Amino acid sequence: MIIQNMYLKTLQILLINTALVSLTGCFDNPSDSKKIHSTVTIGDLGGVPVNLPNHIVGLVEYDGDPSWGEKRVGDIPERTYQSKINSFGFDIRYTDGQLLDKNNKNLKKQYGVEKLKPDNPWILVGINSGKRYYGKGSTHRIGDGTIHPQTKDSPVHTYAKLVDKKYGLEVYAPPGIDPKTNTPWRENQYAKDVFIQRNKNGEIVVYIECSNRQVRRPPCKQYFDLEPNMHLYVYAVYSRWDLEYWQQIQSTIKQAILNFKKI
Repeated sequence: MIIQNMYLKTLQILLINTALVSLTGCFDNPSDSKKIHSTVTIGDLGGVPVNLPNHIVGLVEYDGDPSWGEKRVGDIPERTYQSKINSFGFDIRYTDGQLLDKNNKNLKKQYGVEKLKPDNPWILVGINSGKRYYGKGSTHRIGDGTIHPQTKDSPVHTYAKLVDKKYGLEVYAPPGIDPKTNTPWRENQYAKDVFIQRNKNGEIVVYIECSNRQVRRPPCKQYFDLEPNMHLYVYAVYSRWDLEYWQQIQSTIKQAILNFKKI
């Protein structure tokens, strides 16, 4: 269920990641409200007050907002730095940390060209916090639930650990042969490889799943949290051609999120 909700949220961001979100709110200093309010969305992100630039982020949601497809009942509440943000998204170029500014025509044009490359450097980032964050260890639970499911899954979604690591990560893949096609399950169009990093206690702290489809830009999706800095987890979608740079991708995203802190 958790994985399904994540995929739905990713789809929402993918569908409207070019749209801007501008919600009403109030600020600690009322005299600055009108000036600042048109440019940022405020709130509490994982226990930290933040200013989210409206030309950078999209699809900001708070605890208490209606779910996708539901209608709001009543007026939008005033937003303060105590309002719990539970999700939003943005795009970032991991090679230099450039955030996609939807008001920058030249950058948008550059983005349009670069995203068509097999090794597209732009990363789609989603944040889950507030009621969407299931607490410390979320990444471990996601990863462990995938490679060690409680119930038997189909062969294409069953995983075995491979002998060799890749880019410093444990690798898991569907074992065996599909009797109908006489080809490895790993080559099935729905198959994915799973990549994992663990901490010294054996807990999964980075979980990555990558499509095995023979397409121009097979997608990877990387999960990690920002504990103890912020109580939230991140998922990042990028081309499998960029998998070897997973550490740089994670570091760049983490710094961008921390930079949203209210000064």
